[in-house]
Amino acid sequence: MKKLCIIGVLVVSALGTLFHFAYDLVPFFVFPQNESIFEHMKLIVFPFLIYYLGYLPFIKEKRGELFASFISAILLSMGFVIVSYYTYSGFIGKNIDAVNIILYFIGVAIGFVLIYKKKTLFSFSNSVIFLFILLTLVTLFSFWPPNLSFFIE
Repeated sequence: MKKLCIIGVLVVSALGTLFHFAYDLVPFFVFPQNESIFEHMKLIVFPFLIYYLGYLPFIKEKRGELFASFISAILLSMGFVIVSYYTYSGFIGKNIDAVNIILYFIGVAIGFVLIYKKKTLFSFSNSVIFLFILLTLVTLFSFWPPNLSFFIE
């Protein structure tokens, strides 16, 4: 489990980095379409889900518990990045790309610590509901973003 989580941090971070630049090559809604915070949350959601699907054949534990941990990790990672970004950029009055990248990598690592410790924020059934809501909102706001700076930059 420890090895797969370390590999997970590396794979999700690499996929997120790749996804950041993929929209110009393959305009698909899972890749960020602009520089907004919302669009950059896709760099957490989809790489985590892809890694989870690739991780499934190696799972020996309870799959429902692990699924709930992955969904919890996605939400916690997103929350960490959003709160950290707005805290530091609000404090200094600007955002710095290098800091944003570091926050992304820290957020991914925090998510995998949660997975490694098999911690969940909610049950399996609730995690399915949260994933459905999350994917619905990501899809909806990718095509019809509200006129707020969180969604448009």
